[in-house]
Amino acid sequence: MKITLNNLNQLKYIPKIWSTILYFIFVAVVLLLFAGRKIEELRFESLYYLFPDYYQHISNFSISAMLVLVAGYTNVLENRTLTRTYVSAALLIAANLIYELFLPFINTMDVMDAYYGIAGSIVPFIYLIPYKLYGIQENPNYIEKNKSENPVL
Repeated sequence: MKITLNNLNQLKYIPKIWSTILYFIFVAVVLLLFAGRKIEELRFESLYYLFPDYYQHISNFSISAMLVLVAGYTNVLENRTLTRTYVSAALLIAANLIYELFLPFINTMDVMDAYYGIAGSIVPFIYLIPYKLYGIQENPNYIEKNKSENPVL
């Protein structure tokens, strides 16, 4: 008898549909912000009027936001906590500050880039905290690694 393993059976928690849709909307907005650097048609005019030079710094925001989003989304599915994501965000903030303020290697030192990177590390928690609290459910098909499908005779 051949037993096929489904990768979803290995996740203790699974996302609810609405939380997954919101996740992809958040990812799409971040990608649109990043793409707006080169493609003017994708720029958000309202942001452009509030922050005229934000497209000079948006790459730091977008990269940090994507890293925190992916880390948080998968981390919550694995163990229903954001602890490792908080650590990842803190490391990203430190890396942004160190790189933008102290390392001029292939970079113009710019404190605004660091601020955008910090914002990109913090903003995803607007989604991730409610996602952790309300956006996941226990997986009814979860199979623990130590449990066997076939009883030992």
